[in-house]
Amino acid sequence: MVSAPIFLLLAVNAVLFVAAVFLLEKPAGRRDTLLLGILFFCSGMPALVYQIVWQRVLFAAYGVNAESVAVVVSAFMLGLGLGGLLGGWLSERWPRQGIAFFGAGELGTALFGIASLRIFHWVAAFTAGASLGATILWSLLLLIVPTMLMGATLPLLVGHLARFSGSVGRSVATLYFVNTFGSAAACAMCAGFLLRDFGQSGSVAIAAALNLLVGAVAFFYGRSMQVRRAEAAIPAAAVASASGRMPLPLWAAMLIAGLCGFIALGFEIAWFRVFSVAASDRAPAFALLLSAYLGGVAAGSLVLEKFAGRLSSSGVLRVIGVLLVSAGALSVYLPPLVGMVVAQGIPFLWSAPAFFVVAGLMGAVLPLTCQLAVSADEKAGSRVSLVYVSNILGSALGSLGIGFVLLNHFGLRAVCVQLGAAAAVLGGAVLLLPRVAGGKPPAWTVGAAIAGLLVALAGGGSYSLLYERLVFGTQPQAGVPFAHVVENRNGMIAVTQDAVVFGGGVYDGRFNTDPTNPLNFVVRTYSLSAFAPSPRRMLMIGLSSGSWSQILVNHPDVESLDILEINPGYLQLIPQYPDVRSLLGNPKAHVHIDDARRWLVAHPGEKYDVIVANISYFWRDHTSHLLSVEFLRLIRSHLNPGGVYFFNTTESDDAVATGLSVFPYGIRVLNFLAVSDSPLVVDKQRWMAVLERYRIDGKPVFDPGHARAVLVLQAYSALADTVSYAPRYMGMEATESLRARTRDRLVFTEDNMGWEWRSADIKIEWQ
Repeated sequence: MVSAPIFLLLAVNAVLFVAAVFLLEKPAGRRDTLLLGILFFCSGMPALVYQIVWQRVLFAAYGVNAESVAVVVSAFMLGLGLGGLLGGWLSERWPRQGIAFFGAGELGTALFGIASLRIFHWVAAFTAGASLGATILWSLLLLIVPTMLMGATLPLLVGHLARFSGSVGRSVATLYFVNTFGSAAACAMCAGFLLRDFGQSGSVAIAAALNLLVGAVAFFYGRSMQVRRAEAAIPAAAVASASGRMPLPLWAAMLIAGLCGFIALGFEIAWFRVFSVAASDRAPAFALLLSAYLGGVAAGSLVLEKFAGRLSSSGVLRVIGVLLVSAGALSVYLPPLVGMVVAQGIPFLWSAPAFFVVAGLMGAVLPLTCQLAVSADEKAGSRVSLVYVSNILGSALGSLGIGFVLLNHFGLRAVCVQLGAAAAVLGGAVLLLPRVAGGKPPAWTVGAAIAGLLVALAGGGSYSLLYERLVFGTQPQAGVPFAHVVENRNGMIAVTQDAVVFGGGVYDGRFNTDPTNPLNFVVRTYSLSAFAPSPRRMLMIGLSSGSWSQILVNHPDVESLDILEINPGYLQLIPQYPDVRSLLGNPKAHVHIDDARRWLVAHPGEKYDVIVANISYFWRDHTSHLLSVEFLRLIRSHLNPGGVYFFNTTESDDAVATGLSVFPYGIRVLNFLAVSDSPLVVDKQRWMAVLERYRIDGKPVFDPGHARAVLVLQAYSALADTVSYAPRYMGMEATESLRARTRDRLVFTEDNMGWEWRSADIKIEWQ
């Protein structure tokens, strides 16, 4: 994945930081600003590492279904919000101890970080698979302490810096910039090497060490410089307005910040869907998007505050309005821009500068509203905390309202237009405020507000063939509309005109059960009885097109088939295709919409003769949750004696090695691996007998009257013999050969996350 555009954007931020300190800062305050900036930059880095790792650990315990994701993300944000309130209270109560409290918070975060994974895993062992209500409770309890410590830092430092700089806006902009810049840099590091080379535990250990260093430096710096800072403090009266009242009421600043947070988080969710599809659902895509997004927020908060710092109060308010209107108008066109870039064969991340700019427009709103609503007195930290918390709460509501509700009822196009229009309307409302510092809205503000809204609404017309371009790029299929597109909060499912399924932009199967037309290599499904003698009770992980489930539920010996699927969108598609239409009405089939791992943990008493998992590509985001040693052990606990687990390795010898590290016996069938605690023997006679009895919808699958069916049976019989030959892809391979070939391969664990953060040669075959 080409990440050069992201690092170029981060280099822009580095230049901005140096310029802000050495060119724009007064010499007297340069030393303090530089040191605090470096400390807060370093403080922002571990926060994002923790967020990525902790959320992954909680997703592993409580599921990656939309409900669990929304709960975990919201719990993280709620903790930050409560921490903001705590930091504001501490700043007001002990205004001269801000640096000391900041250092103590960093040390506390480090101590929790060191023990965090042990704590999370210990709690998960008792609570994994819990109900939604219990998931909310445990997520809050696990995250509340560290997120509060992290959330308290900004109000504490703003309260300290504002008393000596004389400007709340400048203080918020500077600190918000360096902290967010640090987070953006951490995202790029996670995507580039950190999670790949150090895994979850190593990454958290590095983050905790950085917290310790920042905390220790801040603590001693605060003590040694306390006297000098007290003498240098600027009285609040010198910067407050003559009447003692600020130009913008605090409640108005909180409202603007909250709505801005809601819209900005909506942008992030919508943009992530586009980047995820363009990146074929690779884990680094989210980290790189977040890096560009946070980098833009950081740059905007600094640059535009410096520009607006010389304007009157009414001028600053107009700037806020123009920023929101412009962000709304431009944001709608960003997803189609990615589609255009990909369709030209250009790596999609080269569109990142446009996202950087729009994020910058939104990022400038928070420091500018603080500049208008908060005076630089001893209550600056507590008042900034209220604006900051409003922004966080708005973001949390955006995560729930947009990611959990709107995307479930509207497509990407509609949501992007709605968000763009909302930003334009909010900006228009700010522009048209009747009186600010005695001013009257200029006539041009009406035209600007209306123009921004119209431009945003018109952007919906640019989404034609968006998903087709994101999925197929320069291929001819990019110009052919999908036959079906299902969008919901769990993602996007698209079906081509020739019945090929793409889930999240990645090949996900075909609507086909016919072994005489094996476009999707259904021999793998029909091979089950070659090595599984008694598959009466079965579990299927992954419904997708329903083709595999249709074959399995019609197995002559199967009495019951449980099916786990995380995305209910497939249920809308299956009735439209004849090969699988009868599946959902089959009394032996029982579909459960849930995260597979969560469901298995929540149903420990369910045992099966055979479990089949048509897992997606081993390099996709969160796929290691279904390929890891930990998951295989969970599967093992749900197998009856002699039971078989048959799963898709997607041509990964590492996945094969992982399977054989948990189970003593295995057989490979093309790119599938069957593993068991009992010896697996290929019984060709039993297999052929079962195939002759196979019927779907009352019709024989292998009709002896059809020459093609007879040839397929002969090919299957020959396939059974390959278990004794030298290894070949289109064949079977026994345990001894598999172990010899894969003894030195990577074993997937929850900690190393398999190939999710490693460079993989992505080769998507339609099979």
